[in-house]
Amino acid sequence: MKDVIRVVLVDPLEESRTSLQRLLGGITTIWLSDVVSSYQEATTRAKDIAANLTIIVLDQDPDQAVDLIQTLTQANSSAVVLPASRNSDSGVILKAVRAGAREFLTLPADPTEVLDTIRRLLRGRNESLSTTVQGPRIITVTGAAGGVGCTTLAVNLATTLAAAKDQETILLDLDLMFGSVDACLDITPDHTLSHVAQNFERLDLTLLKRSIARHDSGLYVLPHPVTMHDAAAIDPETLRRLFGLLRVTFNTVVIDTSKGLQSSDFTAFEMSDVILVVVQLDLVCLRNTSRLLGLFREYEGLTERVKLVVNRAGAFDSEISQKKAEQTLKMPISWAIPNAGKVFHEARIKGVPLSLIAKGSRPHQAFLEIARALRPAGADQSSKPKRGLFAAFF
Repeated sequence: MKDVIRVVLVDPLEESRTSLQRLLGGITTIWLSDVVSSYQEATTRAKDIAANLTIIVLDQDPDQAVDLIQTLTQANSSAVVLPASRNSDSGVILKAVRAGAREFLTLPADPTEVLDTIRRLLRGRNESLSTTVQGPRIITVTGAAGGVGCTTLAVNLATTLAAAKDQETILLDLDLMFGSVDACLDITPDHTLSHVAQNFERLDLTLLKRSIARHDSGLYVLPHPVTMHDAAAIDPETLRRLFGLLRVTFNTVVIDTSKGLQSSDFTAFEMSDVILVVVQLDLVCLRNTSRLLGLFREYEGLTERVKLVVNRAGAFDSEISQKKAEQTLKMPISWAIPNAGKVFHEARIKGVPLSLIAKGSRPHQAFLEIARALRPAGADQSSKPKRGLFAAFF
């Protein structure tokens, strides 16, 4: 993978491991392909670790960690190892260097320091590693009630984003049991999310893209698994690693979540840069949305990623006003998609995005507005790495 830095992190201590995962996850050209929580496991797998860079945190047991550095460098003479520690004692650093390390990272580290260190270690291999300013990479669409239009928003937003030829976009159907993204776009894919999740470590970026269906709009589409057994076999950690790979492969990843809160959905929330919560202006939907936002507020930094999108605005004379909805949800509404039931129904029946049958319509203009806002100039992705927010929830 010429343009991707594949990193393996070895750290038995949860606090520093989580911190480094957050930091590395915020660097768009890094794929954190594996996280190992013990020196013994990493030693056992030394010959199988095919990373461009292995970061080893020494703090739990410096002697074991130094032995691991030596094992990795002896097993593969081209292995690049970066020891890291809160302890900057010269004796510890000297042992790590003698074992085969060329740099040493003092914790806690900031993104600039990590980038500079990785540049030095991998100089000549990948000159593109940078903190390039970009828009959101992972956009998750969710709702607190079935039928509010999450899939419609995800499909039309993703095809709108994909219309920019320099912005490769993928739409992932995370409604593992009953997803409908493939039907909405009238495609019959050869490979689904389960196929790619099972085999992505054996794929380079070119083969990965070739294995994913592509819509006429230019959008890559990764549908839900065919069987429910395949869906049940996808675990959150596999999804987390897959999201990381997709994040460095495509300019934008759009995720359509399930109709109920599944562990897979929480993995998507955790990894997302933006969470679009779709609401309708009726009492039941607003009540459920309020409960969902209450859950999000329990996790530091999560509500900062949430943006509310009203769907079917103006559908009913008796609907609750947007001002009242904002007061109820304690959050501003970012966008509203006008009601246009007839054209949306026609688009769904034909399996096409709205732009093909109602280009320039008010709903289409709303999708264009959302797409423009989610590709802002000046959004710095490296500044807010993501946390493992829901580890205690499941």
